Amino acid sequence: MNRNVPAAVIDTMISSISEATIKQYNTTYRLWWDFCVVNNIPVFQATNNDVLTFLQYVSERHNYRYGALNAHRSALSLILPNNLGTDPMVKRYMKGLSRLKPPRPRYTNTWDPQTVLSYLESLPRDLNLLQSSQKLSTLLALITGGRLQTISLIRISNITEDNQEIQINITDQIKTSAINREQPTLHIPFFTEKPNLCVATTLKNYIELTSKLRTPDQDFIFLTVRKPHTVANKQTISRWVKQTLSAAGVDTSKFRPHSTRHASTSAALRHGVSLETICRTAGWNTATTFGKFYNRPISDRTSFAKAILNLSTVSN
Repeated sequence: MNRNVPAAVIDTMISSISEATIKQYNTTYRLWWDFCVVNNIPVFQATNNDVLTFLQYVSERHNYRYGALNAHRSALSLILPNNLGTDPMVKRYMKGLSRLKPPRPRYTNTWDPQTVLSYLESLPRDLNLLQSSQKLSTLLALITGGRLQTISLIRISNITEDNQEIQINITDQIKTSAINREQPTLHIPFFTEKPNLCVATTLKNYIELTSKLRTPDQDFIFLTVRKPHTVANKQTISRWVKQTLSAAGVDTSKFRPHSTRHASTSAALRHGVSLETICRTAGWNTATTFGKFYNRPISDRTSFAKAILNLSTVSN
């Protein structure tokens, strides 16, 4: 409205921003509001110099790195009349931040999926709703290499089955949805070698278990454990995965539920799966993202010391 955009098109323009992005931007707007009130700055008419001062303020107070500060800049670009993205001083400031506080991968190593798979395989077949939800969500995260957002959007109406696999089309908008970009399709094979780890069977069992709990309009596969058993959101599924990782012995104070993406794709590469297959399955256009942020070795910080100590055994 400050930019004199016709009122009739505002809702359409706002629809270009995902709910997740708006939720992320709300963090910026709360900080920005408080900053403007304290410094007597007009919230929607601030200058670019005001924005620079704000970015420096949150950088020092919250010790944010480049990625978080760049997200703040993007959020403010949406509500301020000046073009922050092309302003020479803002660009120079952001370049300085990229050198002083460069973006870094969250993890330098990862965990072995075999640890979690062994735990899941040891579970009895007769599981309650919570256990079934934890097992299915974790297995799907591991074998698809996908985001938990994608898993939360699985619809029963989009599931098809043949003798070899279950195929699931994701039709709802996800983080990487864009014009002329294909939506993901999950391929889940029947794994008869280890029935207790067969994700296809686990999926079918979960659908049968929840069939009497869901209302006719509940098409999303995951339901909350407690009554009235509404659709489970991404945060609920993330909590289930975290509980499973913790029970399996993964250090969840260090590794978040999203680390299943790091663990599974890194393990696939170690076992000879091609980069092309990994990127196509996980939804990356190129191997750059995988190599820079997701391909991680299994953590063993004592291997060097043990190797040196074992020299005494060899010499004896």
